[in-house]
Amino acid sequence: MNIAEIKKMLSTLIQYEDSTITHVIPGLIELVYSKGIQSFQLTTLIDGNMSPYDDIDSASEALYIILNPEGL
Repeated sequence: MNIAEIKKMLSTLIQYEDSTITHVIPGLIELVYSKGIQSFQLTTLIDGNMSPYDDIDSASEALYIILNPEGL
């Protein structure tokens, strides 16, 4: 998944009214968008590390790095 596809996916999440949406890639990550606090939360399931992101760009970059470790 490239960075443009990730940004499009995250932009779509923001369009849902009054919802908290969770995407899980088993054994890897959990991505949550909360409309109430207008924030993304990314949790790596291996270590439980939780990171909040207030904007699409920073959340996209973090997600891209996790999904494409060979690209670093």
